[in-house]
Amino acid sequence: MTRATRIRHASAIAAVVLLGATACAADTEAEPAAAPAVEQDDASNGPTADLIDRDGESVGTFSLSERDDLLRGEVSLTGLTLDPGFHGFHLHETAECEADDPNGAFMSAGGHWNPDDTDHPEHPGDMPSLLVTEDGTAEATFVTDRFTLDDIPEEGVAVILHEDRDNFAHIPDRYQSEDADEPGPDETTLATGDAGDRYACATITP
Repeated sequence: MTRATRIRHASAIAAVVLLGATACAADTEAEPAAAPAVEQDDASNGPTADLIDRDGESVGTFSLSERDDLLRGEVSLTGLTLDPGFHGFHLHETAECEADDPNGAFMSAGGHWNPDDTDHPEHPGDMPSLLVTEDGTAEATFVTDRFTLDDIPEEGVAVILHEDRDNFAHIPDRYQSEDADEPGPDETTLATGDAGDRYACATITP
Protein backbone atom coordinates (compact mmCIF):
# COMPACT_ATOMS: atom_id res chain seq x y z
CA MET A 1 0.00 0.00 0.00
CA THR A 2 1.42 3.35 -0.99
CA ARG A 3 1.77 6.24 1.42
CA ALA A 4 -0.98 8.15 -0.45
CA THR A 5 -3.35 5.19 -0.16
CA ARG A 6 -2.69 4.90 3.59
CA ILE A 7 -3.50 8.60 4.04
CA ARG A 8 -6.78 8.25 2.10
CA HIS A 9 -7.78 5.22 4.23
CA ALA A 10 -6.97 7.04 7.49
CA SER A 11 -8.97 10.08 6.40
CA ALA A 12 -11.97 7.91 5.55
CA ILE A 13 -11.87 6.16 8.94
CA ALA A 14 -11.64 9.50 10.77
CA ALA A 15 -14.64 10.81 8.85
CA VAL A 16 -16.69 7.75 9.79
CA VAL A 17 -15.75 8.08 13.48
CA LEU A 18 -16.61 11.81 13.47
CA LEU A 19 -19.97 11.15 11.78
CA GLY A 20 -20.85 8.48 14.33
CA ALA A 21 -19.96 10.75 17.27
CA THR A 22 -22.05 13.55 15.80
CA ALA A 23 -25.03 11.23 15.39
CA CYS A 24 -24.72 10.03 19.00
CA ALA A 25 -24.58 13.60 20.27
CA ALA A 26 -27.66 14.51 18.24
CA ASP A 27 -29.55 11.50 19.64
CA THR A 28 -28.55 12.46 23.17
CA GLU A 29 -29.78 16.02 22.73
CA ALA A 30 -33.01 14.91 21.12
CA GLU A 31 -33.90 12.27 23.75
CA PRO A 32 -32.68 13.24 27.25
CA ALA A 33 -32.71 10.55 29.92
CA ALA A 34 -35.97 10.34 31.83
CA ALA A 35 -35.90 11.69 35.40
CA PRO A 36 -36.34 9.07 38.13
CA ALA A 37 -39.89 8.70 39.41
CA VAL A 38 -40.64 10.61 42.63
CA GLU A 39 -42.38 8.55 45.26
CA GLN A 40 -45.46 10.32 46.59
CA ASP A 41 -45.68 10.89 50.33
CA ASP A 42 -48.42 9.03 52.12
CA ALA A 43 -49.35 12.06 54.22
CA SER A 44 -52.52 13.32 55.81
CA ASN A 45 -52.82 17.08 55.96
CA GLY A 46 -53.84 18.53 59.30
CA PRO A 47 -54.61 21.98 60.69
CA THR A 48 -52.62 25.17 60.11
CA ALA A 49 -52.85 28.12 62.50
CA ASP A 50 -51.61 31.72 62.60
CA LEU A 51 -49.69 32.73 65.71
CA ILE A 52 -50.61 36.16 67.05
CA ASP A 53 -48.38 38.16 69.37
CA ARG A 54 -49.51 40.28 72.31
CA ASP A 55 -50.10 43.25 70.01
CA GLY A 56 -52.47 41.25 67.84
CA GLU A 57 -49.97 40.98 65.00
CA SER A 58 -49.47 37.77 63.03
CA VAL A 59 -45.93 36.41 63.44
CA GLY A 60 -46.22 33.24 61.35
CA THR A 61 -47.77 29.81 61.09
CA PHE A 62 -47.76 26.41 62.74
CA SER A 63 -49.09 23.28 61.02
CA LEU A 64 -49.56 19.60 61.78
CA SER A 65 -49.76 16.64 59.40
CA GLU A 66 -49.53 12.88 59.74
CA ARG A 67 -47.17 10.57 57.89
CA ASP A 68 -46.35 6.92 58.55
CA ASP A 69 -47.82 6.88 62.06
CA LEU A 70 -45.87 9.99 63.05
CA LEU A 71 -47.10 13.53 63.55
CA ARG A 72 -45.11 16.19 61.73
CA GLY A 73 -44.99 19.76 63.03
CA GLU A 74 -43.79 22.75 61.01
CA VAL A 75 -43.40 26.28 62.31
CA SER A 76 -42.23 29.41 60.50
CA LEU A 77 -42.14 32.73 62.35
CA THR A 78 -40.84 36.21 61.49
CA GLY A 79 -40.80 39.67 63.06
CA LEU A 80 -40.22 38.33 66.59
CA THR A 81 -38.99 40.84 69.19
CA LEU A 82 -37.73 38.14 71.55
CA ASP A 83 -34.11 37.86 72.66
CA PRO A 84 -32.10 35.63 70.32
CA GLY A 85 -31.81 32.08 71.60
CA PHE A 86 -34.06 29.18 72.49
CA HIS A 87 -37.64 29.68 73.63
CA GLY A 88 -40.24 27.31 75.05
CA PHE A 89 -42.87 26.06 72.61
CA HIS A 90 -45.84 24.02 73.87
CA LEU A 91 -49.42 22.98 73.36
CA HIS A 92 -51.76 24.28 76.09
CA GLU A 93 -55.03 22.82 77.25
CA THR A 94 -57.55 25.54 76.26
CA ALA A 95 -58.06 26.84 72.72
CA GLU A 96 -58.26 30.50 73.73
CA CYS A 97 -55.79 33.27 72.86
CA GLU A 98 -56.75 36.40 74.78
CA ALA A 99 -53.89 38.87 74.73
CA ASP A 100 -55.68 41.15 77.20
CA ASP A 101 -56.42 38.43 79.77
CA PRO A 102 -56.33 40.12 83.22
CA ASN A 103 -54.08 37.34 84.52
CA GLY A 104 -51.53 37.96 81.79
CA ALA A 105 -51.27 37.67 78.03
CA PHE A 106 -52.67 34.35 76.77
CA MET A 107 -53.15 32.94 80.27
CA SER A 108 -56.60 32.04 78.95
CA ALA A 109 -54.88 29.07 77.27
CA GLY A 110 -54.47 27.39 80.66
CA GLY A 111 -51.66 25.00 81.51
CA HIS A 112 -49.81 22.57 79.29
CA TRP A 113 -51.97 20.06 77.45
CA ASN A 114 -51.48 17.10 79.78
CA PRO A 115 -54.17 14.42 79.33
CA ASP A 116 -51.98 11.75 80.96
CA ASP A 117 -51.32 13.82 84.12
CA THR A 118 -47.53 13.65 83.81
CA ASP A 119 -44.76 16.10 84.66
CA HIS A 120 -43.03 18.40 82.18
CA PRO A 121 -41.33 17.53 79.82
CA GLU A 122 -43.42 14.35 79.41
CA HIS A 123 -46.60 16.17 78.35
CA PRO A 124 -47.71 15.11 74.86
CA GLY A 125 -47.62 18.74 73.73
CA ASP A 126 -44.10 19.49 74.99
CA MET A 127 -42.53 20.33 71.64
CA PRO A 128 -38.88 21.14 70.83
CA SER A 129 -37.74 24.63 71.77
CA LEU A 130 -37.59 27.21 68.97
CA LEU A 131 -34.31 28.94 68.15
CA VAL A 132 -34.97 32.62 67.51
CA THR A 133 -32.25 34.28 65.43
CA GLU A 134 -30.86 37.81 65.58
CA ASP A 135 -33.21 38.94 62.81
CA GLY A 136 -36.30 37.74 64.68
CA THR A 137 -37.06 34.59 62.72
CA ALA A 138 -37.62 31.03 63.90
CA GLU A 139 -38.17 27.94 61.78
CA ALA A 140 -38.42 24.29 62.76
CA THR A 141 -39.70 20.95 61.52
CA PHE A 142 -40.05 17.99 63.85
CA VAL A 143 -41.85 14.67 64.25
CA THR A 144 -43.42 13.18 67.35
CA ASP A 145 -45.18 9.96 68.30
CA ARG A 146 -46.58 11.33 71.55
CA PHE A 147 -49.97 12.09 70.05
CA THR A 148 -51.98 11.98 66.83
CA LEU A 149 -54.45 14.37 65.27
CA ASP A 150 -57.24 12.17 66.62
CA ASP A 151 -55.94 12.72 70.16
CA ILE A 152 -56.50 16.48 69.99
CA PRO A 153 -59.80 17.23 71.75
CA GLU A 154 -62.71 18.42 69.64
CA GLU A 155 -62.61 21.85 71.31
CA GLY A 156 -58.94 22.17 70.35
CA VAL A 157 -55.75 23.25 72.09
CA ALA A 158 -53.55 26.35 72.06
CA VAL A 159 -50.03 26.74 70.70
CA ILE A 160 -47.86 29.00 72.86
CA LEU A 161 -44.44 30.54 72.22
CA HIS A 162 -42.81 31.67 75.47
CA GLU A 163 -40.44 34.48 76.34
CA ASP A 164 -37.82 32.34 78.06
CA ARG A 165 -35.91 29.11 77.68
CA ASP A 166 -37.48 25.79 78.58
CA ASN A 167 -35.27 23.91 81.05
CA PHE A 168 -37.38 20.74 80.62
CA ALA A 169 -37.42 20.45 84.43
CA HIS A 170 -33.77 19.41 84.34
CA ILE A 171 -32.83 20.65 87.80
CA PRO A 172 -30.09 18.54 89.44
CA ASP A 173 -30.62 17.43 93.03
CA ARG A 174 -27.76 19.67 94.18
CA TYR A 175 -30.06 22.68 93.68
CA GLN A 176 -32.68 23.58 96.26
CA SER A 177 -35.56 25.86 95.33
CA GLU A 178 -36.91 28.12 98.04
CA ASP A 179 -40.38 27.02 96.93
CA ALA A 180 -39.69 23.28 97.23
CA ASP A 181 -39.39 20.98 100.22
CA GLU A 182 -36.54 18.99 98.72
CA PRO A 183 -33.74 19.42 96.13
CA GLY A 184 -34.54 19.36 92.44
CA PRO A 185 -37.33 20.99 90.38
CA ASP A 186 -40.18 22.68 92.21
CA GLU A 187 -43.87 22.42 91.34
CA THR A 188 -43.78 25.31 88.84
CA THR A 189 -40.80 23.87 87.00
CA LEU A 190 -42.47 20.47 86.77
CA ALA A 191 -45.53 22.16 85.26
CA THR A 192 -43.97 24.60 82.79
CA GLY A 193 -40.19 24.19 82.52
CA ASP A 194 -39.84 27.82 83.69
CA ALA A 195 -40.40 29.05 80.13
CA GLY A 196 -41.73 32.40 81.35
CA ASP A 197 -44.44 34.69 80.00
CA ARG A 198 -46.44 33.91 76.88
CA TYR A 199 -45.38 35.82 73.79
CA ALA A 200 -47.53 34.42 70.95
CA CYS A 201 -50.55 32.15 70.65
CA ALA A 202 -52.62 30.20 68.16
CA THR A 203 -55.49 27.75 68.42
CA ILE A 204 -55.46 24.28 66.85
CA THR A 205 -58.52 22.13 66.29
CA PRO A 206 -58.49 18.64 64.75
